[in-house]
Amino acid sequence: MFTETTPTTTFVVAVVIATLAQLLAGRFRFPAILLWLLAGMILGPFGLHVLHVENIRPAMHTLIELGLAIILFEGGLNLNLTALRKHGWVVGRLILLGPLITILIGGAAANLIVGMDWPLALLFGALVSVGGPTVILPIVRQMRLGRNISHVLTAEAMLIDVIGAILAIVFLQVALTLNLSASHIAQTLLYKIAVGGVLGLAGGRLLAWALTGAWVKDFEVRTILTLTGAWGMFILADSISEQAGLLTMLMMGATIQRMEIPDIQRLKHFKGSLSMLLISVLFVLLAAQMNLSIMFRFFWQGLAVFIILTILVRPLIVLLSTIGSRLSLSESLYLAGMAPRGVVAAAITSLFVLILEEHGNSQSEMLMAMVYIVIIVSVLLYSLIAGPLKRFLRIEGGDDRSVLIIGGGQIGSEVGRALSEDREVRFLDLNAEVIRTMKLSGHHAVCGNALDPIYWEIIHAEEIGNAVIMTGSSDHNLLIARLAHEQFHIPEIYIALQENDENKHASMIHQLQTKRLFAKPYNFTYWNDQAYRKRLAYETRTIEENSALVGIRMADANIQHGIQPITLVRHGKTLIPHDELTFEVGDEIKMLMRPERIQVGQPLILPPAAAAPTS
Repeated sequence: MFTETTPTTTFVVAVVIATLAQLLAGRFRFPAILLWLLAGMILGPFGLHVLHVENIRPAMHTLIELGLAIILFEGGLNLNLTALRKHGWVVGRLILLGPLITILIGGAAANLIVGMDWPLALLFGALVSVGGPTVILPIVRQMRLGRNISHVLTAEAMLIDVIGAILAIVFLQVALTLNLSASHIAQTLLYKIAVGGVLGLAGGRLLAWALTGAWVKDFEVRTILTLTGAWGMFILADSISEQAGLLTMLMMGATIQRMEIPDIQRLKHFKGSLSMLLISVLFVLLAAQMNLSIMFRFFWQGLAVFIILTILVRPLIVLLSTIGSRLSLSESLYLAGMAPRGVVAAAITSLFVLILEEHGNSQSEMLMAMVYIVIIVSVLLYSLIAGPLKRFLRIEGGDDRSVLIIGGGQIGSEVGRALSEDREVRFLDLNAEVIRTMKLSGHHAVCGNALDPIYWEIIHAEEIGNAVIMTGSSDHNLLIARLAHEQFHIPEIYIALQENDENKHASMIHQLQTKRLFAKPYNFTYWNDQAYRKRLAYETRTIEENSALVGIRMADANIQHGIQPITLVRHGKTLIPHDELTFEVGDEIKMLMRPERIQVGQPLILPPAAAAPTS
């Protein structure tokens, strides 16, 4: 393709290929990891040879290690610690029993079916025990799984990367030396965990202290300092104990996310973008090194081993890990049916193959082919069955009673308080004062721009059943609704619209399947100003049996000026007011109002004909 290829050319071509694959994957809703792998193998030296990966081979060791450091650091930053504490017993058993059982049974299968030497077979078992957060996270988001199962899947995928990687380095040493005793292996394992854990905690606290210091104010400087600190601690940990840096990175990220750091969301965004770039490029480069003839030679043996891992190993691990847990039978079965492998497994395998080749191991290419076959087949299978398996097991997605209030300001906080009587309510707003107040009240609240997808990830949009979007701009609200509908698949979306904007945006509202909030035009500036000045009072009216409002849509009712309905309570459940909500006997309508603007006994909501006072 190029008359003269250089390492720079090769790297840039890999970036272009990875980016195009990512765009295609997003357009056709296909796992990006599979396209990265296929593109690398087809365009690499053993395919069309468009990607001259041999030019960059001397630097692959460095690229893999530094890439893994950032990927795991970013994983720690986004680890849901609250959910981990809730499901810690299940996740703990999964990440401890999972690798051990996979090593034993997976290693035995590789030895018996493929003829792999025992030391290398056990190393294979350790490598395929490593999970795939880059595959699991999109599945969790797109499938909108229930909270319990999504929390367990994501926590397991992130944590098992580190445990599996540490076990893999231990068995690599076994494969290289062949004379390590069981006690020496146990000591080595505990030493690596201790080094990684201590340095991760210390490094995280030190970096957090530096990021909040007076010397580091610019976001660009904080970003550079974070990257430098992460890589520095990674090298320090590895110099003390080889590959202990992997656990150090995860612990550093998890430690920093618990600290009060300015612009932590922007920092996560940057690290997320950098991690995605590294993941995609690494996958393309690693796949390009794969000898396709060897892949074809071991394909059927690799498929047989994968079937054993899928129908025997994974269900056994889940069975032993979920006994006595909060997971239902359907959730446990779904968990047993989800175990894809990802970039960490591929990267560590490629790194170890380089080391094995340097030591003259004749089965290193067999090891790489077997691991990559498991990765490719697992990504393809689990991505295809995620949806049908969810429907077959009737796994409920998200929490249909959870609410995310976006951009509501002071009125948003009032709506949230009213809804929180029987719902979980979260807040995403640029108003720092409102967010601070909601945090003090015990709510999950994030200060950020709702048009930036990173804040939806921070607020865990996959757990949200209802999005209430109520900024002061109808156009802005519709843009946020599009993001909520198309990218995060929120089931119910309510948007506040200014006067006369409903007809203007009718087609877009229909396309996004949104509902008009409050069943009336919403003047954001007026109501937030009145709430800020504390001029509003609560009023509750009940729909009586003889009321003319019974059976009337809220959109058809005449809601008086100066009245702002915020919730409707029916049979003890709070409902979000919208156009299509029909009044029933016993409904309690909770409203905000300016008391001095309303006369005593004045009806607040009238039927369409406005014939008589009814509410």
